[in-house]
Amino acid sequence: MTRHLRQTCTGLRAMLRAPSPRIPSPRLAETTVREPESGWWSALPESEPPLAWVGSVTIAVVGEAETRWGTGAVVARLAELAATDELVIVYGAQHWPGPGARSVVAGLRGHLPRHDVVAVPAPGYRGSAALAPLVEGGSLPVVTVPDPFVHDVTAELASGLGADRVVRFRRTVEGVEMHQVWSRAAFSLS
Repeated sequence: MTRHLRQTCTGLRAMLRAPSPRIPSPRLAETTVREPESGWWSALPESEPPLAWVGSVTIAVVGEAETRWGTGAVVARLAELAATDELVIVYGAQHWPGPGARSVVAGLRGHLPRHDVVAVPAPGYRGSAALAPLVEGGSLPVVTVPDPFVHDVTAELASGLGADRVVRFRRTVEGVEMHQVWSRAAFSLS
């Protein structure tokens, strides 16, 4: 072997033996929801188009950080949204099984007595096909998933249910703000 090749191999062996760098915890990083790619909508198979809804479908993302110091303001905003849209809530739990999710479900049941609020824990979650009948029947599913999977589940639901938008709730000093993260209208072809 040439000297250069030996040095390269030695360097590679050292890299492989070195401990991997510590990946920061998702709890410490700023949480954002990835926007579904516009190509996803056209990439769906022809035989399985997104479901068509009478009203607009909204995926609302709420994290445990927003409900840690009380769920009242968050639940009130979610109830307002549920009154106008077909709503699916994705709740990101930092601590499993997510006691904050139970508080959100109980609060929504109090605010929306005529709605069927359904808690769907991650182990029972089977994808958008399983949630479609719930939403179509007028239920309000609250899907509880561990924090690291919130983005993937949200994107899958937005695509599978043909959601019109994805919104994120954030707690601020003044209360709770709703931010639109993604909208189907922004990607529609004219």
